[in-house]
Order: sequence, then structure tokens, then C-alpha cells
Amino acid sequence: MKIKYSPVSDSDAEWGNKAAILSRYDGLNKYTLNRWLCEMRDNKLWRDGVLNPTHKLVFINFEVFDDFLYWKTHGYSKLRRK
Repeated sequence: MKIKYSPVSDSDAEWGNKAAILSRYDGLNKYTLNRWLCEMRDNKLWRDGVLNPTHKLVFINFEVFDDFLYWKTHGYSKLRRK
């Protein structure tokens, strides 16, 4: 899978929904995003980056998601979050 990051130049938002993540990462599909969000929820290191106020509404912290992708890319190394 080839994913290309597309930065949003005029956005100061820290949180977004699935559509915002999919628009930032061109090539990422909804199925893979859902699996990764489940993985983030199950891991206490990344759990605070995904909020579910209701069963249909989800908010994802962009910085935490970027760190999570770095963590996945580098073989689940012992990365300490800031």
C-alpha cells in the first residue's frame, strides 16, 4: 500500500474525524484506518489519541496519529511519547 501525506496548510485543528484523516493521507482506505484505530484504542500508549463520544462519532488527534504511524513504521520500537 502506498500512502502519501497531504498537509492541510490553513488548518490549526488538533482533532479531526475519519474523513479528515483520509484527506490528509492520500491512499489510505477506510478499512485500514478502522483497523489502525482499533489498534490505537487497544494500546494504552495510543488510547488517548482516539475519542468516541458516541458510537457513531470519532475524533482523532492528528499529532498522536502521526506518532502512531511512526511507531508502526519503525517496528514497534520503544518510542516514548512526549
